[in-house]
Amino acid sequence: MRASSATLSATPVRLWDLVFPRSEARLVRTRAAYVHLDNLISFSKRDRDGREDAYLAIYLPDELALLFFLGGELVNAALLTPVGRFPASISEAMRHARAEPERGEMAFHTAPAEQLAAMYATCAQAPLDLGLDASTPESVFKALYERRWTGLLELIANGRVNYLRVREGRFAAGHFADRLPDEAPLACVTRLLAPSEAEPRPVLLARAYPGLEALPMQAPPAMVAMFRRFVWDLAESAERELPGDGIQRAERVRMRLVGTHDVLRSVGGPRGAESADPIAEPPALADGLAAWTREFLGELDVVRPEIAVRLLAEAAREHRFALNAVGFFERLPWRVQW
Repeated sequence: MRASSATLSATPVRLWDLVFPRSEARLVRTRAAYVHLDNLISFSKRDRDGREDAYLAIYLPDELALLFFLGGELVNAALLTPVGRFPASISEAMRHARAEPERGEMAFHTAPAEQLAAMYATCAQAPLDLGLDASTPESVFKALYERRWTGLLELIANGRVNYLRVREGRFAAGHFADRLPDEAPLACVTRLLAPSEAEPRPVLLARAYPGLEALPMQAPPAMVAMFRRFVWDLAESAERELPGDGIQRAERVRMRLVGTHDVLRSVGGPRGAESADPIAEPPALADGLAAWTREFLGELDVVRPEIAVRLLAEAAREHRFALNAVGFFERLPWRVQW
């Protein structure tokens, strides 16, 4: 299979050549057509042996998708492309992963949670302009030491990606591609960046980021779908009570709150309308939908007193246990007796 020539944004490094640090290889790099993606994700979530912190790297013709797992749960995703690196919704990354089974490759590796946070940070955060001279590793570390800088340093040497935690200009911890057993961290960096017969002039890239303490946990597609159904059900229940006004009022309230709660862009509209899933943590999703529910039912209560609790109970009954699990009802002023 012909390798992709797409390069990482603003670098000469091919996305196809990127190698990330790993603890163990659960699936060595394999042609995507041979991998059952749903089975892999299901095994990670349900089987005791699969409940590990890990990442799935999906090499595609024009991009590289990363899926992140914590304790076997798929919790976040990102995309690396020739025009930039971006956080991605889990559903979007899955669509990309399934788009090119004949031309893509996958690798599934375990890795510490700290490394997963570093990998995601380099996609979600903008790099800091520290004026680093990446011509030699010495110049990079000298600049960081002189600045007494603290943060995350990404070093890429001929496609091998390394993540270094720097504190007050000094190396504090790191995760390295192709690290040998019992090899000291700085010895590993020296070896990876040193010229050799195969790589006489290593291409070194150095970027600094603020870094993240932990990998954010994105609201899963099932939760997003649940909230979409709740919004449609509640709007349609209101329409039956107030023909010609319920659905229109629901949309007006939603659009009024979009500026404050961006997650509301991903719900509402006609039933079945397609929209991109939000890249948001569960509390942010619950906050946005609770704000819409309070405003919408509050307006209906003025028009038709005591309607709010009844419509809320009707729309939420099917999803009440899942909604309660994310603290949705705690964010509302009404109490429903089921």
